[in-house]
Amino acid sequence: MALPDHIVSQFRTVAQERLERIEQAWALVMVSLDDEASNTLQREVHTLKGESRMLGFDDVNTVCHKLEDLLEVARGRGYAVDEDFDLTVNMALRFMTMLVRKKVGAQLGGIDLPGFIRQIDSVLAEMRTTAEQGMVRTRTGSIQPLTKGPTPTRIPNAVRERLAAVALDAFIEYAASSGPRRDRLRHSWHSLREMLGLQRAVIGSAQLLKLKSNVVALAKELGKQVDVTFSLASAEVTAEVLDAIDVAALHLARNAVDHGIETPAERIVAGKPPMGKLVLRGGIQSGRLVVELEDDGRGLQFDRVRSRAVELGMSKRIADSLDQDRLLELLCQPGFSTRTETTDISGRGVGLDAVKSTAQELGGTLSAVSTLGLGTTWTISMPVPHLNVEAHSLRAPGVPFPVLIDSSWKLLAPSATPNDPSVKTLDVAAQLGLPPGSSRGEPVTFERAGIRIAVLCDRAPVPALARHLIDTPDKSIGEVVLLDSVEALLLRPDRV
Repeated sequence: MALPDHIVSQFRTVAQERLERIEQAWALVMVSLDDEASNTLQREVHTLKGESRMLGFDDVNTVCHKLEDLLEVARGRGYAVDEDFDLTVNMALRFMTMLVRKKVGAQLGGIDLPGFIRQIDSVLAEMRTTAEQGMVRTRTGSIQPLTKGPTPTRIPNAVRERLAAVALDAFIEYAASSGPRRDRLRHSWHSLREMLGLQRAVIGSAQLLKLKSNVVALAKELGKQVDVTFSLASAEVTAEVLDAIDVAALHLARNAVDHGIETPAERIVAGKPPMGKLVLRGGIQSGRLVVELEDDGRGLQFDRVRSRAVELGMSKRIADSLDQDRLLELLCQPGFSTRTETTDISGRGVGLDAVKSTAQELGGTLSAVSTLGLGTTWTISMPVPHLNVEAHSLRAPGVPFPVLIDSSWKLLAPSATPNDPSVKTLDVAAQLGLPPGSSRGEPVTFERAGIRIAVLCDRAPVPALARHLIDTPDKSIGEVVLLDSVEALLLRPDRV
């Protein structure tokens, strides 16, 4: 039975509004971690799927069903998906917009819907087969697997700082040049950008779930039972932090199963349930990523650590004097293990050493609290670099790219510093060694910590949110950032 025209017409109108909201929410989650937008995606697609089925828009319902599958995969990866996946989602939205507008039962000429559904299935299959790969948001905003290709050698911080200063100069020269010279400089700048640029990654429970099967399989191999729970709030970090947590979680979880969790028979004798518990939780706290891994096993046996230290040459008097913190440091030393025999699982003394050294290389810490017979909680705390910056965006005379000034600099009203000789006037083009612009510009005054600087501008500053691209030393004149995918200079006025 055909539905009344006014009901079908109303559905078309509401469906198009839903599709617009879905498209906006998808665009938002692709560039930021936004729970509200993520929930909007799930809610609107699910509702549209139900409405289209009731009103006989079977093609819309079919695409909605596939889109839900795509969104489920994307959400599980913290929306760290590649450009092909993004294109597939947007194509699905375009398809549904056309399908909503066509008459019920009519054919849509030139549109191969079954072929498109097969394409979606192919994308889903590929994503699911690579589900164990951590995904990284690159410097340019695209998404790539963290495990794609060999892990790059980490550049020492001192070398990175020197190269970052060179990269800033290369960017300015490239952006201000033209003709064949610009083409040559583009290659140099892009090479430095790829070498030094921050890699963004999304970390959360979904990114570490691949460890669960590994841990459960190890427990089974050892004749143990373990219930593994992940509760890690999604956060945007750098690829190095994601990699460090990945390594730490793997070693600590396997260590807990091997050394901490008892066999079912041992647990029953100790008055515990036969199945052990392993919980990984964490999130951002005061600008740091704090991850805890807790087990309810036998706890760290510090007496065995002391005994092993004596076996390896430490005097008994010194070993007996060590408190738990010092014993924990000893346990994390390269080559130290309480096992006297090496197995495929442990005994080499590299697990805890790898966790601690990886964390420390990035300015992090590793600590533990343990109670004999009740279990152990390991805590990793990692600094998370600021990936975004709130700023004032302006156009400076003679400067061919946007100039930003951190919002920690307060923008003063024009009347606040009328003809004040103590206020330094800053011509950005001149300071960067660029030819003067066609206009001198108007001075706009900024203040921070009692310092006032008037920057010559062609356009009044506006608020902006930029993404860090390459960190440079604080003494540098600025750093290159991304402003809506456009490279810009985040200027440090007090360093000019």
